[in-house]
Amino acid sequence: MEGTREICRQGDTGADGTVLVYGNINIDITLYVEELPRPGLETLASRILRSGGGSAANTAVALSRLGVPASILGCVGTDTGGREALKDLEIEGVDTTHVKRADAPTGRVYVIVDARGERTMIAFRGANNLMSPDTIDADAVTRALWVHVSGGKRDVGLEILELASKAGIPTSYDPGRAAYGAPKYEIAPLLERTDVLLVNELELNALRSRSLPLPGIVVVKLGARGSKILVNSDVISAPAFNVRVIDTTGAGDAFNAGFIAGLSYGLSLNETLIFANAVAAMKVAKEGARSSPALKEVIAFLQRSGHRDLARRILSIGVP
Repeated sequence: MEGTREICRQGDTGADGTVLVYGNINIDITLYVEELPRPGLETLASRILRSGGGSAANTAVALSRLGVPASILGCVGTDTGGREALKDLEIEGVDTTHVKRADAPTGRVYVIVDARGERTMIAFRGANNLMSPDTIDADAVTRALWVHVSGGKRDVGLEILELASKAGIPTSYDPGRAAYGAPKYEIAPLLERTDVLLVNELELNALRSRSLPLPGIVVVKLGARGSKILVNSDVISAPAFNVRVIDTTGAGDAFNAGFIAGLSYGLSLNETLIFANAVAAMKVAKEGARSSPALKEVIAFLQRSGHRDLARRILSIGVP
């Protein structure tokens, strides 16, 4: 476990104390239905919600709400959606200095959420696809406390991870569908430059089945069964919290933010896992990808859920 403690300590070397997140910035259009229609048929939506989205943007917002300064690296259009996306992030306290603007539509994701809270998504990447390695601000990467790559373009993610790795900045990576959809030669270099890998069970099994390299710390999101950490030959597990599921959109992003935040607070791996589970549980109990909780809400939730010692520990750290 010594290597894990070392990664947790590396964050102290960050020059500006900020977690830099790279990935997609979108506008989400969410429809809530009883069930998905069969092919060729129609169903009625009871509600429609327009909100900010994109896994990187969701993670950055969740970090900021947890008291961790966050900046985002990505690309939006010069359209109304781009202005809306940037305004939403800035209201949440996320630094958008390194977001590029392009003459292209801002990314959109159309989300359908059924009565069980499960979501189906159709993504239009738009301006997100115009990021390239030469658009990266290297100083933004090397001055960060932590660097998290949340999907996005793999050539851009690789360049960011390489810059961070050379500068001794700890890194995390959530590959999303790339875990099973990207060619081995594209995703292997990103995994080799990752300190903490954040995946769900399907993604982990896909990586293993293709004999892809895994970093020393793998965090596995298990949904209703909680989560676990695989570190060297050890396994640390934490059960899920019992909440009524309303909308799972953005749950993985909220968990990722909770995990990174827990490490930045100096929590143990077990405490960090419990904290991240709590953040994700509170998110799924509300509508929308950006319904992650504020730190004070998580502390109150932990106190109510039998984790008073952990709540007191976080309060004693003096997190904003």
